[in-house]
Amino acid sequence: MLTAPCSPESVQDYAVACMQTLGLRDWRFGWDRAIRRLGCCHYRTRTITLSRHFVARFCEESPQLICRTVLHEIAHVLAYIHHKETGHGRRWKHYCALLGIADEKSRCKCPDFAPANRTTPVYRFALCHRDTGEVFHRYQRRPHFTPQKLAATYIVGRKTETFGKLCIKALPLTPV
Repeated sequence: MLTAPCSPESVQDYAVACMQTLGLRDWRFGWDRAIRRLGCCHYRTRTITLSRHFVARFCEESPQLICRTVLHEIAHVLAYIHHKETGHGRRWKHYCALLGIADEKSRCKCPDFAPANRTTPVYRFALCHRDTGEVFHRYQRRPHFTPQKLAATYIVGRKTETFGKLCIKALPLTPV
């Protein structure tokens, strides 16, 4: 179990030690930049990742939350390895209980841990109605619509007024 003060290195050491203790030698630990989730189990690449922002935010304040997150993701691995089950089902809950987090929920209700220096996205393109100019969707990068696909695209619930009448327009470079 991690104790305060903890560091990203101690979190990584804890996660790797837990995985090795449970015989998960072909699984790896890694970091990601997520701000809407604490951790993730990537089955295809056999990797468990934790959010750098999450660990930076809660390492001093709540190392037990970080430990729970590591065990939560390891429970996903065990349910997948032994039963090919993903998600937060009955078998995942069983492995949570075996790992000592019996009351684990599928989602953690923790405070926001978005980095303070996060910038507002800049939308450069928009999906618009050709005649009215109404904007339906904005994009940070140019969407890959071929002319044929764009001609066959419509807004759900507004097919009669948007079918064949949508276009991609460049927007002025201002954050929204």
